[in-house]
Amino acid sequence: MANYPITITLDKEVHHFEVGEYPHHDETRCRYHVYEGGSMVASFEPDAQDFLHICQNKAGFKEELLYLLADQIEAQLQHPGNKHLDFKNKEQ
Repeated sequence: MANYPITITLDKEVHHFEVGEYPHHDETRCRYHVYEGGSMVASFEPDAQDFLHICQNKAGFKEELLYLLADQIEAQLQHPGNKHLDFKNKEQ
């Protein structure tokens, strides 16, 4: 699966991410890797119901940003035809 872009705005700061899925993950590797500016910044792992949980937060992002990101990755999984998702925090 090719990486796909997700844009999230939080506290008036815009983040442009790329998400890659690694279907051959195991207990030592996370399934969804998130990149910003070419560097891996976070990763997520699905549970038995396919809800994503934070696996790594290499960039030290606020948890709120990671939760928004997980929500948008889950939305992409439910609607794979969306090639670009643009989500903004409503409390700006």
